Amino acid sequence: MPKTKQYQIINARVEVYSGGPDPAIIVAEVELMPQTAKGKPVFYTLSEVDGMPAFYKTKESIFDKLVNPDEDVISDIVNKHTLYEGESYADFFENHDGIECYEGLRYLIYIMRADWDKTKAFIKKTKGKLLNEIDIPKSDVEEDWENGEDEDW
Repeated sequence: MPKTKQYQIINARVEVYSGGPDPAIIVAEVELMPQTAKGKPVFYTLSEVDGMPAFYKTKESIFDKLVNPDEDVISDIVNKHTLYEGESYADFFENHDGIECYEGLRYLIYIMRADWDKTKAFIKKTKGKLLNEIDIPKSDVEEDWENGEDEDW
């Protein structure tokens, strides 16, 4: 059985970008430091529009690029850095085997979907810790998926 890569949580943040009459875009990002001899930070980012998630992996933050979108920049990000893109979170949870840094992506879902006060406290509590040493609460969409509830999230 291969050894699981260890990651330290360096930083995390969430923001809602309102498109006016368009659907809101919610962006969450976590900066992780792989615990290897040559570890360099890696950024995992979740963007949600109308309940449809897209996860990205990059060597530098794309948070501001997603919060203040430019069509050409977004197209480049989607084409080069997408880890997973789906119609719903149910697809993600159902087919997560082999998805890189699954617990890091669950972390992103939780901080995006939790109440703002809980999100702020959770980020503060988890900064500097190893990802595998924290308990990530289940988000509303993960609980709904486990309970077989409708995908209308």
